[in-house]
Amino acid sequence: MKSGKGFSIAALICGIVSIILAWWYMVNIAAIICGVLGLVFAVIGSKRSKAAGEPTGLATAGLVLSIIGLVFALIGFLACTVCVCACGGALKKAANDLSSYTY
Repeated sequence: MKSGKGFSIAALICGIVSIILAWWYMVNIAAIICGVLGLVFAVIGSKRSKAAGEPTGLATAGLVLSIIGLVFALIGFLACTVCVCACGGALKKAANDLSSYTY
């Protein structure tokens, strides 16, 4: 059976990238994708490392970082989306109020 070290390293990198990208609106969609990929890679790496009798520390670190990045990205995306929608509604109401004034 092959070693799971490559998948574990990929999970670690995806987790780090997802945490970094989670802080920008609309870029955090890529962070969500990286977080999910990191979870998958971490699980595969952990299973392969256990089967080969190797330590699973890299896979565990990748799993934890991927979960943190995924949570940050989801919270950031939802919060920013709510703010953008609220601003759009406020601008629409302001435009309607402004157009109702007569000179």
